[in-house]
Amino acid sequence: MMRLAVPSWVIPGTYLENLTFLTGERAISGVELLFFLYDEDLQRLLNKEWEGILELRRRFNFTAHLPEPLLPLHEELVELLLPLTERYIFHPGPPEDAPALAGLIASWAKRFAQGPNRFLVENTRPQRLEVLLEYLPDEVGICMDTGHLLLEGKKPRVFYKRFQERIQEIHLHGIDYEKARMDGRLPDHRPLRPQDPWFQEMVPVLAGFTGTVNLEVFSWEEVLKSLEALQVAGLL
Repeated sequence: MMRLAVPSWVIPGTYLENLTFLTGERAISGVELLFFLYDEDLQRLLNKEWEGILELRRRFNFTAHLPEPLLPLHEELVELLLPLTERYIFHPGPPEDAPALAGLIASWAKRFAQGPNRFLVENTRPQRLEVLLEYLPDEVGICMDTGHLLLEGKKPRVFYKRFQERIQEIHLHGIDYEKARMDGRLPDHRPLRPQDPWFQEMVPVLAGFTGTVNLEVFSWEEVLKSLEALQVAGLL
């Protein structure tokens, strides 16, 4: 049975404020800690909230979304999160940077992973994942992002069948170009809609998936809409 997770930003506030809000939501068993940036302000915030976050290890399974671009200096963040996070998610960079990035991840996997699939590469822009996989060791798994696939005009179920042996986590969200025109946000990271054909095609996949499914939307209202879609599909 899949494990449901959400990002660490579903209400305005800090990491600990979001986690405290989520503790009462029993349907949610995991949290993706977002580290799109790792600067001095974020370091100070982590130092302030770290003990409180650690106390929630028994309540949540944690993953960490590492910064982009990923650099050797981010090893400090990887080491800090070792006692907390089950997996690290990272984005592939430009194809020309693939050998260097793969070498960095391979070195971290060797030092920190203590088994396969602790580091997961996420599909983002066209061909970046495929190029990077040529260089990555087999113990690096895949995080499948449905929104990114939909923006490319690809079917998530087809992608899943291609890479299912390596997929350990799914970032599950839809796209909505009309809403994007209205609110100025990106068209992806939108709530699930049970009537969307791509989602209906994914229902059997999700029913048999035993990894983490992260409802990667960025408001609690949108999380609730996605949970409702999962309920309509008989997945909750």
